[in-house]
Amino acid sequence: MLIKSISGVRGLVETSFAPQTVPQYANAVHKILSDGAIMLGRDSRPSGEEISMKIVNELVRLGRNVIDCGIVPTPTVQFMAGETDSAGGIIVTASHNPIEWNGLKFVREDGVFFFPKECEELYSLVEKPTKNNLIPQAGMYWQEKNSIQKHIIHIAELSCIDLNKIRQRKFKVVIDAVNGAGAVALPAMLEALGCEVIQMNCT
Repeated sequence: MLIKSISGVRGLVETSFAPQTVPQYANAVHKILSDGAIMLGRDSRPSGEEISMKIVNELVRLGRNVIDCGIVPTPTVQFMAGETDSAGGIIVTASHNPIEWNGLKFVREDGVFFFPKECEELYSLVEKPTKNNLIPQAGMYWQEKNSIQKHIIHIAELSCIDLNKIRQRKFKVVIDAVNGAGAVALPAMLEALGCEVIQMNCT
């Protein structure tokens, strides 16, 4: 069963969420968002890379620039969308669902998930697609290698975080990231806070 909600769309890969339908969602996002590049990120599911490239190919074909953050936590894509002049973002993830699932989350230019009205418009465009205007030239694609580090710096600079107090406590933290999207980000963030980190499944 394909689940569609304000949290995005998700389902079983190759059945309810077929990769060949992904370009339709990318096309709809292109029509909803204002001009500008689109941020892209994904979790560590095996199907994520193929789905991401289908999004890239469709958006570039439509004349959109795509900035690919790779495997990163969902909030990192939201941060990058909100802190840059991008038009918004797409995240390839099925959140808590099993590894056989995948899906898409949609982000506005302010880093917030699509509102219900925008989700309704998107799903309507997927079900009843309209023609695109003439496309003068293809968009560009590039990879953003430092999105996690940029996000960590932003978090460390928040006024609600007292770095000195945290570092003085000299916390020792054990992390089992189950080789997920936070496998790189979590240890790096905790180390930036002065914690001693013991890593498990953080690759």
